[in-house]
Amino acid sequence: MILVTLAVFLLGLSVWRTQQRLNATQPRAIIIDPLHNIPTELNFTEKASELLLSNGYKVNTIIGDEVTVEALKQVSDHELVVLRVHSGIFDEGVWFFTCEEFDGSKYVLEQLSGEVHIATCPSDPRLLFAVGSRFVAHYLRELDGSLVVLMGCDGLSESDLAGAFVESGAVGVVGWDGPVTLDASDEAVLGFLELYLGGVDVGDVVDVVSGDVFNASLVFYGG
Repeated sequence: MILVTLAVFLLGLSVWRTQQRLNATQPRAIIIDPLHNIPTELNFTEKASELLLSNGYKVNTIIGDEVTVEALKQVSDHELVVLRVHSGIFDEGVWFFTCEEFDGSKYVLEQLSGEVHIATCPSDPRLLFAVGSRFVAHYLRELDGSLVVLMGCDGLSESDLAGAFVESGAVGVVGWDGPVTLDASDEAVLGFLELYLGGVDVGDVVDVVSGDVFNASLVFYGG
């Protein structure tokens, strides 16, 4: 009985160690998509997840109402971070939107320190929390080696947000330098991911996929 128990224990230990080795080497991606409930032609998050999985990534998603200020504070340690968000320029910086309705009694310290902001967009009548460069600098400190993809409007029209991601350890940020529709961004970024995962250099990819998008180009900000 002791020998059988020991054999079962050693087998379990071997399986655990194998899983730990796989987890240590398997690249990880996270897709943060507060716009998931908006109907679009492409079903971006599902298709991007399938593409990443087929290329050996472990994929995590935060979608819809799950995209809160508190949830964003926990983002770390992914080789690829995709932010399918509304974003815009106000108060002299770039901010991207959560799906959490604004409440002046919440995140008071973050409001006072300029880490979160009240925001709205024409397609959504709600007032929402948005986060900016100070939020990234404070909370997202473990992005070592991450590539960040900002899918919203004007993500790289100013450099403050991208700069904060790079200072937090990201190798670079891909984003739009002007306004873009959700459908156009979905199509272009999915094309970007296909080429990037195929081994094409980031700089070459952004030149290829942004040519057909009106009023904006996909650009790369590196450290």
